[in-house]
Amino acid sequence: TPVSDEIRRWSEELARDPGSLAFIPLGEALRRQGQVDVAFKVALRGLEKHPHNADAHDLLARLWAEREELERAFDEWDMVLRFAPAHAGALKGM
Repeated sequence: TPVSDEIRRWSEELARDPGSLAFIPLGEALRRQGQVDVAFKVALRGLEKHPHNADAHDLLARLWAEREELERAFDEWDMVLRFAPAHAGALKGM
């Protein structure tokens, strides 16, 4: 399937370059496929290397929202807006 192909492509990119931002689209593709636990691991590992990346925090917020942990999601979106005040995903999420 197209999503599986996306996941494979982003996973390979991340394997080649662990510092790559490919973890963001990989985590999003995993989230869309319902693999929230795996997406969480990918997002947290990526955030260790990119702690100030707004899109990474937006991904984590959406994962918290999937788990209905809305307070944690809100905290992440709040952080996104500190890094990128006009971030559409965070504004929509809040």
